[in-house]
Amino acid sequence: MKLKFWKILPIFIISFLSAQSFKQYFQLIEEGRIQEVQDQLPELRSKYPYNPDIAFLQILMNIDGDASIVEFRQFIEKFPDSEYTDDAEMKIGEYMYARGLYSQATQQLKKIPLNYKNSNHLQRSVDLLVSSFKATGEIDSAKYYVSRIKSQNSELRVDHYGLDLKLPKFSLKKLIGIDEGKTKASLRKNVPQPWIVQLGAFRKYDNAKRLKNMIKSAGYPIKIVEVMSNGKRLHAVRVVRFKTTEEANKVGRNIKAQYGVNYRVLKRPK
Repeated sequence: MKLKFWKILPIFIISFLSAQSFKQYFQLIEEGRIQEVQDQLPELRSKYPYNPDIAFLQILMNIDGDASIVEFRQFIEKFPDSEYTDDAEMKIGEYMYARGLYSQATQQLKKIPLNYKNSNHLQRSVDLLVSSFKATGEIDSAKYYVSRIKSQNSELRVDHYGLDLKLPKFSLKKLIGIDEGKTKASLRKNVPQPWIVQLGAFRKYDNAKRLKNMIKSAGYPIKIVEVMSNGKRLHAVRVVRFKTTEEANKVGRNIKAQYGVNYRVLKRPK
């Protein structure tokens, strides 16, 4: 038993020390002491070849802004569950805002409060989100998102935005069910509804669930369906169901406008 304990203990110590060391390196980068971190990278890669913290450190030291954005996106895709994923999302949003790409910045920045509710970047992301919406003249959108995010995060400070936080009318629209308003006779006809709006397909269920919860909160009828693609099992996020492609496309456009999520309209009869 003692032998097994001592086999495990060094692993624990290494993990603890590595976590402490990485925090130290991030602090050095914040202080502008990049060369000191750069000098240590070869040794860090040798000791912890699979640690995502090293990949994030490398990106932070990249002075090429455009290249960094590509690398941050790759980091998010490769390490979706890393404690630094929200940091990467925030870096992309800050870069777009600094470049004056306000429309793209709004699509990026709203991911932080909607997808990473415990992020340390909550306040700053919403501050920049509101500023971006104001820059593009989308005041109603700013009101909508601030009200929505505030309802989920009571500690968010919003008084300094100077916004009337009553939800705009479009955000209060009731999603009318496919069968609502029909007569009993028409319901008995069982009108086919073969069209669906697919928002994405993910290998990890948690990623699909995260997207589902975000879209579901706006009142859309959404579900996760297992599908096979090239021999791999994926979790597809779908808004269901519609009689016509026109109805499906309308919902898809609304979702893309509000959340920046791409979509495909597919025919999938029951």
